Parts: sequence; structure tokens; C-alpha cells
Amino acid sequence: MEQLAFRALMLGLSSGASCLGFCLPVALPTLAGSHRTGFKATALNLATFLLGRLSAYLLSGLIFGLLGSTIARFTIFHRLILPFLYIVLAILLILYGITDLNPFARYAFCQLIISRTESRLFPFLLGIMIGFSPCPPFLLAITTVTDIGGIKNGILFFFLFFLTTSLFFSPLLLIGIFNRYATVRLASRILAVITGFYFITIGFRLF
Repeated sequence: MEQLAFRALMLGLSSGASCLGFCLPVALPTLAGSHRTGFKATALNLATFLLGRLSAYLLSGLIFGLLGSTIARFTIFHRLILPFLYIVLAILLILYGITDLNPFARYAFCQLIISRTESRLFPFLLGIMIGFSPCPPFLLAITTVTDIGGIKNGILFFFLFFLTTSLFFSPLLLIGIFNRYATVRLASRILAVITGFYFITIGFRLF
């Protein structure tokens, strides 16, 4: 359980600023309240958005935790496929941390969303879509949950992953100073590289 929590927190802390920097600008007009301005409207939109992300993460934890339990009996998965996935995705996470432009952002589901809608349900749907965005941290989370196996473990992992990444969204309550957090983004990139190497060691240990 401690190992599960450590991996979730490390991955969340290393990718939180990246989530904020690459997916959020697509949704910024909606999360800022659009024509419904003010702190209360912004806080409500942000809470609704985060609820959507949480729903996507918990569903992912349930599905891939169940999948991990189902395929646990296949030795080839744990001895060959899983280590390979860890190493490849960890390398992608390192690249994710050292590049200024996210090469995966253009393919993320959040890019498919029109952010000017005024629907009150839209922030929730937006959160779900961004929650399922196939960036390297999310794919690593899926791989880890499949490795550990178990619905309870999967849900717990994604819940902790959600909590740590959501910490980086709190400055959105003060939308006007959103772009001042370059230092936080830089620190997160450095942590992403460190976390990538950590998951590479996990992959090699499994061979």
C-alpha cells in the first residue's frame, strides 16, 4: 500500500504542472467563468471541472485495476510486456519534462473540445475529456494500476493521482496571476525527469 501511494504521489507531483500548462489553456475561458464572472462563478466552474476529472480517473482505476487482476495469471505480461511498457512510457515522461512544447498536446482529447460553450454542465464534461487525455503520466498511471491489479488498488491510485495533480489547479481561483508560475512549471519538469528514471528502474527490475 505504501508503494502504491508513493508511486501515485510521485507521478501526480511530476505531472501536475504539465496538466495545468498544456491542457488547461484550451479550457481557460470556461474555467474563468466566461460571461459569468466573479470568484464564486470561477470556483464553481473549477469544482465542476475537477469533479469531471475525478470521475474519469476513478473509472480508469476501476477498469484497469480489474484488468490487472484478470491478466495477473499470464506470466508473459509481467515478465515481458509490462517491463517494456514501463520503460517506454518512462522515457516519454522524461521527454515530457525536458521539452518546452508538449508533443502530445495536439492529440489530447481536450483539443477536440470547443471551449466557448456557456453550458453549466460543460466544465464537468471538459474535466472528463481532459481526465482521459492520453498523455504520458496518464498512460504510466494506467500501466502501474494494471501492474498492481485490483479494483480497490486501482481506484486508490487514481484518487491519489487526482489529489496531487489537482493541487496545481488551485491558482486558477486567481485567474489573473495564472501565468506567473513559471518556476513551479520548471520544478515540475525536473521532477518529471526524476520520476521517469524511477519508473525505468521499475521496468528493468521486472525483466
